[in-house]
Amino acid sequence: MKKLCLLVFMTTILCLTACGTDKKDETLESSSSILQTETTTNTEKNPEETSNEIETTGSAENEQESLPKKETTFELTEQGKNFLTQMCKKLNDFNSQTAKDETFWRDFLFYSYTGAYEGVETETVPRDDFDETVVKISLQEAEAYAKLVFDVDLPDIKPSFEDMEQGQTSFYYQNGYYYIGVSDYPDYQYTFADYEESGDSITVRYTIDFEGESNVGTVCFGIVPKDNENGFIITSKSTEF
Repeated sequence: MKKLCLLVFMTTILCLTACGTDKKDETLESSSSILQTETTTNTEKNPEETSNEIETTGSAENEQESLPKKETTFELTEQGKNFLTQMCKKLNDFNSQTAKDETFWRDFLFYSYTGAYEGVETETVPRDDFDETVVKISLQEAEAYAKLVFDVDLPDIKPSFEDMEQGQTSFYYQNGYYYIGVSDYPDYQYTFADYEESGDSITVRYTIDFEGESNVGTVCFGIVPKDNENGFIITSKSTEF
């Protein structure tokens, strides 16, 4: 009888153990199935999310490219205005059709320095008919000046002292220097009026006063922007009275 009871008890324990194991297996299988489903779902969603991110980035870049670019506006500085005021009296009229020959450059150098601005070096040169005060300008300074005004190299213009005519105001080259006779400019006063831009070119206007009369004429410069101390070079000049 005791053996029979023990056998029944053992059988019951085995059945309960088997049921517990089956439940654990079912729980593990269920958890594994859920995890696999979530992983699949995430995998399916990621390409779309990545695509959306790429499209968003591309749209932002396209918007930046489509924005209008800010144009650089030319500004005529006070230094530039003062320089052009000097050019009103120092520079002969010219335009794109003017031949920049020897006469052009001789006049350019002569009128640029004959006024003997403050601080310039001067000397007295004995002439057959009189002793003349001249301005002494180095070749390097003259070359730099031509570059500043026109952005071109100064040609090899070196007239000798012997080439000058009697009574001529001095203009000759000797030992690395130009010697230019001192003389006065006409008594005109020049006043900045305005300037306007048209494409890459700019027109600058000055009014002319003379002997108490205002606006007796105008001077117009054509300039283009340039990366130098003035911010431009001169491409033309015209004077009207």
